[in-house]
Amino acid sequence: MQLKGLVSIAIKFIKDWSLMMFKISTFLVGISEGEESYISLDDSFKLREIFEHRKFTPEHIQMHIKIQYNDQIVVGNDIPSGLDLWTDYIVGIEQYLDGENVEKPYGINPYFMKLISINSSLLELSIVGDWEPVEVLAQAILPKREFLEAILDGATHFWTTLNDYKVFKEKNTKNTTPKEYPKLIIEEIEELRKKVKILLPNGCVS
Repeated sequence: MQLKGLVSIAIKFIKDWSLMMFKISTFLVGISEGEESYISLDDSFKLREIFEHRKFTPEHIQMHIKIQYNDQIVVGNDIPSGLDLWTDYIVGIEQYLDGENVEKPYGINPYFMKLISINSSLLELSIVGDWEPVEVLAQAILPKREFLEAILDGATHFWTTLNDYKVFKEKNTKNTTPKEYPKLIIEEIEELRKKVKILLPNGCVS
């Protein structure tokens, strides 16, 4: 095999291995007798029950996002669920790629998500309470590019699922919300993915 072919295989292996370091899981929140239950985005039967519930509104979805890195839980079930958390992550990545250290609300609860550059290849993700003394609910130092790409993959999976179930087409949504909203968000995510590759070509650019 020619050297060029070997290099291509090696690059693909490194990329696939890097993404395997992360596992991003999305759970929608169901309420039964006043108790929250987490429904996996991959549980088609229970997911359809949520989407078909008369009170379900696709514009604002209560959810929990679990992040694992190298089989260690970074953001786990001990962190409360929140509204529209994938929007928070997407906006956070946009701000981060614009060269900002990020501190923004996490859901509508009194929590903040922070993305802070450590060096050219690492960032710190943390979720903290908005009270004194500050309570750190999650904190980890992670590889920049691999983390951002894994988050974008998780966001794509979420919005693709909403698109597949046609929730914006079958539910009565606000007049200002287009029926193709999930597709528009997926396009936005792909633009962010391109930006990650440009700004962090080898996962080692500050």
